[in-house]
Amino acid sequence: MPIESAADRAVFVSAADFGALATYAPAAGGGSTAVAGIFDRPTIDAALNEAASLDARPTFLCQQADLPGAADSDAGDQLTVAGVGAFEVLSIEPDGQGMVLLRLGALV
Repeated sequence: MPIESAADRAVFVSAADFGALATYAPAAGGGSTAVAGIFDRPTIDAALNEAASLDARPTFLCQQADLPGAADSDAGDQLTVAGVGAFEVLSIEPDGQGMVLLRLGALV
């Protein structure tokens, strides 16, 4: 059971603070949902000829309650991050504490 409340978690993903606004659209249809979360696009440092990150795919961290009905089987949905573009959702990974990490694929 999470210690913090949904209001506590909302502070971390607020677009006014650390987060970004996005639109989540299920592949099966049924309308899209506006969601706030933290968009991250890690990079690989090619100048040093070393990987600075083992997984350079972009991710989006948001509250699980903002994605009603989303489950890992919903991979293939689309997430459009404001000011960045649209991505395919490759996997949906709940953390068991009220947050979910969306692993994103190439821009759609």
